[in-house]
Amino acid sequence: MFVITGASGRTGRAAAVHLLTAGYRVRAVGRSARRLADLATRGAEVWEADPTDPAALTDAFRGADGVYAVIQPNYIPDHPDFGAFQDQVAASLTEAVSESGVTRVVGLSSWGARHAKGTGPVMGLHRFEQRLSTVPDVDTLWLRAGYFMENLLDHIDTARAHHRISAPFEPDVPLPFITTGDVGGRAGEELATGTWRGTEVLELQGERDVSMREAVGVIANAVRADDFTYAQTSLADFHTELRGNGVSVNVADMMAEVGEAINSGHMRMERPRTARTSTPTSIERFIAEEFAPRYRAARAD
Repeated sequence: MFVITGASGRTGRAAAVHLLTAGYRVRAVGRSARRLADLATRGAEVWEADPTDPAALTDAFRGADGVYAVIQPNYIPDHPDFGAFQDQVAASLTEAVSESGVTRVVGLSSWGARHAKGTGPVMGLHRFEQRLSTVPDVDTLWLRAGYFMENLLDHIDTARAHHRISAPFEPDVPLPFITTGDVGGRAGEELATGTWRGTEVLELQGERDVSMREAVGVIANAVRADDFTYAQTSLADFHTELRGNGVSVNVADMMAEVGEAINSGHMRMERPRTARTSTPTSIERFIAEEFAPRYRAARAD
């Protein structure tokens, strides 16, 4: 039996579905049983637990062959100290792993997590790696995933209105675009096979590196809009826009720091791409199957 934390999120749900489809027992953990109802219909055991409650997580982990350990990758926009929230969840997950006797863990991390500074919220994942990896007698595999393609979905309204996508990234910086479904599927696969020993890091680099200019070109082709463009926003303007949308100073600082880290190359993959670090979904497939249908639906509204 495998435990999936963050099971109502994108990577957690994908990991659970992968394991259930393969015939494994799954305990899906999340704050709300209602949000896990679809997994229950697939045969998962649903377990309500707050990620900051180590006692509840310890109970959920007992008897498991392995755990997918997740700190939510999405910002809490108005949080005054998102890093402190990350540390609280990391401490809770670490205590639960230690107290439950689990011996196999796959943890969700991110590219750039080798750095202790200068990477915004990824610094919290660096600390998570450091903390959980100290638990003795546990085989832990850290999935350092690339830049989620799903982030492009946040731009649909602007794309529809102005045929433009704006972000703080330099237009030709290569990004290791990857889908959350591919990340979750790999997490489930690695949990089931358990081929590593001790603590290891596996970078997940997506199908290929893609710049924002190239990604926007794929979008333009998919939605048949020749005038579609990419506009780089300055980090200062990006920060100002975030604050105007109600994002806290702490979170806005973090998000701007990510832009700087990517543009400078501080945040990058460490190792050459291999068959194991690559995942199947291309940017063209994601845009065709996920972005373009939402874009057309938004226009219809």
